[in-house]
Amino acid sequence: MRVWLEEREITGLCTRVTVEKSLEAAGASCEVLLVCAPMDSRLPRLDPACGQWVAVTEEQETLFSGRIERVSYDAAALRLSLLCYDPASLLVKNHCRGPYSGTPAEITRQLCRECGLVPGEIWQGDGQPVQLGRVCGRGVYRTICNLYDDRCAVDYRNGRVQVYPKGQNRALLESGRLVSLTARNDSQEAVNRVRIYRKGDLDAEVVDQDSIDRLGLRSRDAYLSLQYEDARQQAQAELQGVSRQARLVFTGRNPVKCGQIVALDKPLMGVYGDYLVTQVLWQQEKGLITTELGVTSL
Repeated sequence: MRVWLEEREITGLCTRVTVEKSLEAAGASCEVLLVCAPMDSRLPRLDPACGQWVAVTEEQETLFSGRIERVSYDAAALRLSLLCYDPASLLVKNHCRGPYSGTPAEITRQLCRECGLVPGEIWQGDGQPVQLGRVCGRGVYRTICNLYDDRCAVDYRNGRVQVYPKGQNRALLESGRLVSLTARNDSQEAVNRVRIYRKGDLDAEVVDQDSIDRLGLRSRDAYLSLQYEDARQQAQAELQGVSRQARLVFTGRNPVKCGQIVALDKPLMGVYGDYLVTQVLWQQEKGLITTELGVTSL
């Protein structure tokens, strides 16, 4: 990885570089740790400021491009720390007012422009027109996620905001490159019976009997939501089995994206089947590059 401050390469001063992207955040973050000895004439002097541009590249690919939002100095340790965010983070920092009308893609493009961002490839979603009343105080990123029923992921590439569907591509992960693995199977949020009511009357009920036999009855009642075509579809969607999460660390940089579906090439420690990538973290420290993935079962 190579690190740039404005037009100046500072890779030689970096002791650790971390680029992180999560489905919970609109933009990616980057933390850069550098050696800093202002009185040592042998080291280049740096005086970074908030708002300056930082980029992280590998070969011809840009892994991160954004502005400094926090500069921290540690005189005792002779260390300088930069915390940066890419421009898509502005979708979280701004709020929208409305009203808005159009397809999810059209409204998303309008919201991006209101935040001073250039929209790139924007997923059409279901393509159906949407009417949003005044949404004063609601965050732009949350509004975009709601337009796509939380089935989208946001990225910033080549100076433009991209919106794409979760689960768009599937990748196989090489277990031979695995450095560490932690996994957790959790049944606390499991739901194996869902009943949907309309105007106080039961409209639909869906039961997962195998789950009831294994875990006992875990029931949820809800009213019909406008997000679904019928009550049974909603009931089926709200069934939830045992949740499986894992964190995997691989040697080298793996070009996996948040929202992508991945699977190990062979089952290990209860990690099997398809998982959704919820977090990607690339790190370079002491010349070693690693990729850490946070994943959850589908």
